[in-house]
Amino acid sequence: MKRFILISALLELLAGGVLFFSPQLVPDLAAGPGSHMAMARMFGAAALGLGVFAFNAWLNDDNAILVKAFLSSFLIFNLGAFISIAASFIAGVFASPAAAILHLLLAVVTAYYWFKNNLADAPRARKIALAAGIVVATVGILALLLPSILHQAGLHPDYAESETYDLSGRKALIITTSHGVLNAAGETSGQATGVFASEMTVPYYEFLDAGMEVDVASIEGGEIPIDPQSFYYMLKTKADRRYQRDEDFQAKVQNSLKIDDLDFTQYDVIWMAGGWGAAYDLGQSEVLGNKVSEAYYAQDPIIGSVCHGALGFIQAKDTVGNYLVTGRTMTGVTDKQIKQFGITLTPLHPEAELRKLGVDFKSQAGNMDFMQTLTVVDEERRFVTGQNQNSGHETAQKIMAILSENSSSPVLD
Repeated sequence: MKRFILISALLELLAGGVLFFSPQLVPDLAAGPGSHMAMARMFGAAALGLGVFAFNAWLNDDNAILVKAFLSSFLIFNLGAFISIAASFIAGVFASPAAAILHLLLAVVTAYYWFKNNLADAPRARKIALAAGIVVATVGILALLLPSILHQAGLHPDYAESETYDLSGRKALIITTSHGVLNAAGETSGQATGVFASEMTVPYYEFLDAGMEVDVASIEGGEIPIDPQSFYYMLKTKADRRYQRDEDFQAKVQNSLKIDDLDFTQYDVIWMAGGWGAAYDLGQSEVLGNKVSEAYYAQDPIIGSVCHGALGFIQAKDTVGNYLVTGRTMTGVTDKQIKQFGITLTPLHPEAELRKLGVDFKSQAGNMDFMQTLTVVDEERRFVTGQNQNSGHETAQKIMAILSENSSSPVLD
């Protein structure tokens, strides 16, 4: 154990010295904003202090109280560092998870020596019970913090430029998939899927809170399948929780309108939500394509999408039969995100399909594209597209900003 304490002291002094005095030597930090440097120096100061503490514990290894205090502190520090660095890796701050893995290994070794030092003579049952208690407590804390960690890493970010709009008298239409099974071609069974809830709930409440009348439709009408993963504890948004208390919205979802029966030109906003289910029917629907074209030529409606919802554009054509999106700047879920999830069996992938039609496809990339976000407004300001489930707030806000500006524009004789 004494050798481990010395190694720990040297590691922390070295890491702390680099991060505190020269964080620019770490390429991932040097390439980031200045705030990363400031946080690195704070982490470096903590590491230097812990290194000095470890060095004193090594010099006075016969002091049982000092050694116990070091082991406890070092265990908490490494678990915290593991969580923090892992979150930063997911958010794309670090290109490699190596530092997080190192801190996790140090935490495991520290835990071993902590048990050996504190419970050497304890009954086996007590050791097992305490070990189980520590594991349960650690997992519980991680579970409690996970939504916050994922949010800070980029999941469902707040939109800093959010505004309050009064769009009373305006109408919005949210369109979703009717497909509820994640299956390969020729198969009829598979994992339950559908629309990813936040891609429907976030824009719904953005538009509703602006005073708009909001209708909900789907390819086939009737009950909309919602991906059950949408409501996982760590993924659920405020809008999702609001939906689960909103009987009116739930009734709209359970009895959605069929797109065939709607006149898209009567709406000010057309929004196409995504989710894995959308890969099976939005891009395959000629009805949807025709109605998107009609809405576009009606001049007024602003047409938006998020994630797989962008597939709803690929059947739309102009008056001479060319694809409506060709040459436009747009976004949607990336091929990389699809591969990272390992779900490539869906029939259509937004990035691939949009690129085939000559779209200038834009996206933000990172270690996990699931944590990235981007909203793109095309040159005509008629199509507003969001990259994935994180883009709902910004995309809806930018649609409302355009609608508000258009409403206040002077009418020329």
